[in-house]
Amino acid sequence: PLRAVYFIWRKPYMTVNKDTFIHDMMQRAGFENCFSNSKARYPKVTEAMLKAADPEVIFLSSEPYPFKEKHFEEIRLVCPKARMFLVNGEMFSWYGSRLIQSPAYFQKLIKKLGE
Repeated sequence: PLRAVYFIWRKPYMTVNKDTFIHDMMQRAGFENCFSNSKARYPKVTEAMLKAADPEVIFLSSEPYPFKEKHFEEIRLVCPKARMFLVNGEMFSWYGSRLIQSPAYFQKLIKKLGE
């Protein structure tokens, strides 16, 4: 699995640990959550922590914080080798009827990683 970080918030940067639905979706899609063992369910991540995690992939969610491509550059300064993607937060964090759409969404995302 590729080491990944899924950001849900900016200022401060926040991600998820293993006690979240998002983590479960990441794992099912074949990603290793770099912050899965954090004590906080939604850990605040410093630049030093992100650099030490050395993710291969960074996901910037559409919600609750609406990340945009303009945020790539500030993260790229810390993790220049990581591939970054804007992702649909609903596919990662909304359970229920949206789960029907998730497999196709994740297959497209994984295909992009292979390009």
